Amino acid sequence: MRILRTGFLFLPLLLAACSLPTISTSDRAPAQEPVVKTTEPSEALTPKQTAKEAVVSNIEASQENNAESHDELLAQYKRLELLAKQNVEELEKRLGHSVDKKELSIPSTDDSALLKSKVSELKDYTGQLTAQIVELDQRVEQRREHPNKGDVLQLHLSAVEVAKDRAFKAPSLVGKWVRGESRIVKLTENFLVENAMSEPLNVTFTESYQIVINQKLIGTFAPTRSKYELDFDAPTADGAGEVSGTLKLRLESE
Repeated sequence: MRILRTGFLFLPLLLAACSLPTISTSDRAPAQEPVVKTTEPSEALTPKQTAKEAVVSNIEASQENNAESHDELLAQYKRLELLAKQNVEELEKRLGHSVDKKELSIPSTDDSALLKSKVSELKDYTGQLTAQIVELDQRVEQRREHPNKGDVLQLHLSAVEVAKDRAFKAPSLVGKWVRGESRIVKLTENFLVENAMSEPLNVTFTESYQIVINQKLIGTFAPTRSKYELDFDAPTADGAGEVSGTLKLRLESE
């Protein structure tokens, strides 16, 4: 009876427990996994692409080098051309006659191969001209130390007038020239006045016994006669005026 009574006591409790609301696990929101951002790897260069870029880079570098080489060749050509002209001018002025000349210009400076060939040719040519000038200098010094008849000229300039924007008269000038020598002297209005007007005068006694003043031939004087006197006129060095006066020459004997 006691057991039966106890069963009746637990029965209401069991029924109450069965009537409690329940929560289904299927109604729960599933747990979200963290989002991980990933970057796709950049597209790898294929061997063909790498080789192509290398070829393009080499071509561009070659073009730059060719441009620099062409510019250098052109600069060399211009320098050598100018030097050759100057050497020819000096030789002809001091020798008193023309020298063999080479064609210095080229049809086109755009052709690198032609330009390179001309530069090489001009190097040889200017070298030959320079050697001739050195030989001429040696002959002049030899005449200065051991002159023969007619190798040394005493020159006297007087009554010198310079007709230019600012004209002036210059004092007399006396000097000696060796055959084959060219020198520049300065005509000055007054040696005692600072910043006085002056004018350069280029006087050349050629190997052919000629007197040339500022590129103008004054005359040829044979060594068979020792003294000469004449009036002269010549352009100024810049060609903007005229120099005139009296020229007295005396060819010294041995």
